[in-house]
Amino acid sequence: MNTSFPSPTAQLKQWLSRLAAATVKEIFAIQVIAAVLVSVLLSDLAGFDYPGWAALSSYAVMNTSVKASTVRAFNRVTGTVLGGVLALLLSTYLIQDAAFLVLFCTIVGGVAVWRADVSRWSYSWVLGAVTSMMVMAEAQKNSEFRHLLRFTFNRIEEVVLGCAVCIAVTLLFYPVNRRRQAPHQESHSEPPRRPLLPLQAGITLLLVTPILLAFQLTGFWQAMVSVLAVFILPSSAQPVQQQIGQRMQQRLYGCMAATLLSLLLLPFMHSYPPVYIAILAAGLWLGCHLQQRKQSISYFGRQFTVAWIIVFIQESLWLTEPNQAVMRCVSILIAIITIGIVMAVFRWLKLSV
Repeated sequence: MNTSFPSPTAQLKQWLSRLAAATVKEIFAIQVIAAVLVSVLLSDLAGFDYPGWAALSSYAVMNTSVKASTVRAFNRVTGTVLGGVLALLLSTYLIQDAAFLVLFCTIVGGVAVWRADVSRWSYSWVLGAVTSMMVMAEAQKNSEFRHLLRFTFNRIEEVVLGCAVCIAVTLLFYPVNRRRQAPHQESHSEPPRRPLLPLQAGITLLLVTPILLAFQLTGFWQAMVSVLAVFILPSSAQPVQQQIGQRMQQRLYGCMAATLLSLLLLPFMHSYPPVYIAILAAGLWLGCHLQQRKQSISYFGRQFTVAWIIVFIQESLWLTEPNQAVMRCVSILIAIITIGIVMAVFRWLKLSV
């Protein structure tokens, strides 16, 4: 009996036809998994120090639209560069000063929330604030300018790598995505004015930063990002207090779910790359599908995916240290609890946005 095998061209056409028949959710999940894995592997091959930054960048700017991914990537890189430069300039005058770090995070975080609420460059403001805080926090550990310059440059390298990989993957999937994209409608509505949000964010950072200093800044940037992510709100008809409450809960539940699940799985990996990649991809697939569900689940799914990346992609590739995962989760928990306390005080004072 003759057995004929399809030619490589036929196999490629068959694969493309299956890909074209896939749902939007599946396409997005495949793009995210491909971008994250490629970012991490390239970061490791290049000898970069923080592959998690590249992975988070590739995920954070991912969109099925090439234009949307490119714009978001440009904002992320621009904010990272400007924030790093600002911190380097200040660090030459004010370094290893805990009081200054607290004041710096308070002011920069409050300004970032204010500008993100009214500016079309909101994403750049967020990344600029986070990067500048990270560099100033690093100065508490090692104040040598050469070290800080290298730390900042590494951060920029990782972000550029992650964004470049994301755009490349989005371009690769463009023939599949273009048939499914709905026409984008620009919003010309006047941005809402929520003057108390910057104040609330600043007060939260004023309280969180000393706690992190007491923990020797373990999980510092995860906590800073958590505060900014909760207070930078999209335009909505919902009351601000309700939006913040929902984002707090969904970020907390998403991060806790990812961390607890990962702690159950980490012991089985033993730094074995095939198992590591399979579990990492499975978590990304789950998070991406949750992200694309109804609004009440979407933010939870995004936070689950972010936490999954933070937990699994540690300082060294294939490293599966549970203590790092726990400390990163604790820093997010500290930020969420502090936000809750600040919002409760504002409600008690009957102050609302």
